[in-house]
Amino acid sequence: MNRRATITIAAIATCGLLLTGCTEKRGSASPAPSSAEASTSALPHDGAPKVDSPLPATALAGNPCDSALTPDQVSTFLGDATSGKPSDSALGPLCNWSSNSGSGAGFAISYETKSDQGISLTYQNIQPKAARWKPLDPIQGFPAVAYANFDDKRSCVVVVGVSDTLAFSVGLTLGDKAASEGKDSFDIAPQVADTVLTNLKARA
Repeated sequence: MNRRATITIAAIATCGLLLTGCTEKRGSASPAPSSAEASTSALPHDGAPKVDSPLPATALAGNPCDSALTPDQVSTFLGDATSGKPSDSALGPLCNWSSNSGSGAGFAISYETKSDQGISLTYQNIQPKAARWKPLDPIQGFPAVAYANFDDKRSCVVVVGVSDTLAFSVGLTLGDKAASEGKDSFDIAPQVADTVLTNLKARA
């Protein structure tokens, strides 16, 4: 993966998926409240939609590298790609994949299991400061929103609420060819999120 792609994925992970303090030039996110603080707030809040038919917490058990996508599904979106690289974040377990083509394409998937606020945390911390913000049509009946910290169609994050207290995130960066063709990450990332959600529902 080239240097630019590494920087872009890192920016998504630190400024987008984690929702913690970030000092990028074009915006920042507020620190994520602790679980104790979250428990005092009614859910959902800050305009976030309610999850009417939630998935059980077991759907987000473990690391996304093992359950979010199959190897064939990763190949569908990225072609020849690296194996998932697991890590941990302030909100929960995280996995990164990137294309081996050198195109800069890649995505990171996070299971947001630590905040106890679900998609409400994204509405609270990201909506006021996002360069791009778009509530999406529900994905298989679950509320979703796409946002970008930069006014750039190449990268974005999609957050899907699977219960009022749980969510998962897909941070995606388009490859050079897709970007040169004028494709928008806001159109592609929901497709990845839809596939992840299908797998999570099967686990549940």
